[in-house]
Amino acid sequence: MFFEKRSQTIRGSGNSVALTGGQMVLGSGYISAEQALKNSDVWTAVNIISSDIARVKFHADKQKVDKTLNNPSRVTNRFNFYQSMIAQMLLTGNAYAVRRADSGGEYLEFVAPSHIQQYLSDDGQVTTYDITFNGTQEDDLKNVPATDVIHLRLLSTDGGLTGKSPLTALVDELTLQSGNNQLANSVFNKSANPSAMLKLTTGQKLNDAGREAVRTAFENANTGANAGRVMVMDGTFDYSQLEVKSDIAKLLTATDWTRSQIAKAFMLPSDMLGSESEHSNADQIRAMYNNTIGRYLAPALEELSMKFGESVIADIREATDLDGAMLEQRTINLINSGAISPALALEILKDSHSDLVTPDLVDAVGQENAVGKEVVTNAGSTQL
Repeated sequence: MFFEKRSQTIRGSGNSVALTGGQMVLGSGYISAEQALKNSDVWTAVNIISSDIARVKFHADKQKVDKTLNNPSRVTNRFNFYQSMIAQMLLTGNAYAVRRADSGGEYLEFVAPSHIQQYLSDDGQVTTYDITFNGTQEDDLKNVPATDVIHLRLLSTDGGLTGKSPLTALVDELTLQSGNNQLANSVFNKSANPSAMLKLTTGQKLNDAGREAVRTAFENANTGANAGRVMVMDGTFDYSQLEVKSDIAKLLTATDWTRSQIAKAFMLPSDMLGSESEHSNADQIRAMYNNTIGRYLAPALEELSMKFGESVIADIREATDLDGAMLEQRTINLINSGAISPALALEILKDSHSDLVTPDLVDAVGQENAVGKEVVTNAGSTQL
């Protein structure tokens, strides 16, 4: 079979999202984490998901592969490396790391999407990568085979070659939120007095100095130490309280709506971004979030398994059940249903990361029970 490699250029992240003039717009190219994370709701969503998945422990049967998975980087710790990979995948739809090796064994080197270019062969069966290291003395890499590149993807629409970020579905919402924030700043920071109006009823016209004198006198009489006291009017002025117009008020509350849309795009319960949902409790929120973690974890597991040629499994307990409370409740339910014995339940909790039933506590209780049984046995022997 004859074909020419690298004949078809594949854009690194497809139709990604870029920031222009402080607003999100569709465009080709690379979006930096620094730009996208300026939006507080996006920052929260990305931080929650990437941090929790970074707590997941990856394991493989082969010791060499397992070592690489748990010590992937030469320049940072395991948590920060995987957090960076997942965050980049969320922000651009793609995340890359090139497989390297030195005297200490194999390791992974993070590559920003702006420094990598993917190519597809004429027959559509082989992909290769060009990697540049701008601003460093490290040599650029050409024609890197796909087996040497860890490439995480989200929501691919081109047969799995590249992925798309959730941000592509949020262009309108994020633009609205940006405009809404600008309007709120204008209303509350730049208005002369958006809440009240003082009208002179005598018909007298005032110059600038006169208006300032009247305003200052009224503020001195009704603010500061006099705030909250009864207001006395002599008929010279007509005071009225102003309200924000209903259409502006509705627009100012649009932040909650855009926050819910961001949560939906990232598949997060809206409660996790600060919006209170109407029909969910803590257990439902936890179950929904566990499903979300599974959806984002699957691309990483499949990619690692394929590239290392070894089945990679994930220990997600620390990501979804930090203090072991969920495991404790599940264990109680199994005891109550008669599925397991209390002794087996203790062994399960002993082997978990429960902060309530610790291995030391279980061992201590076991020793006390053993001593108690010995005393009873000895006492029975004496009576006999």
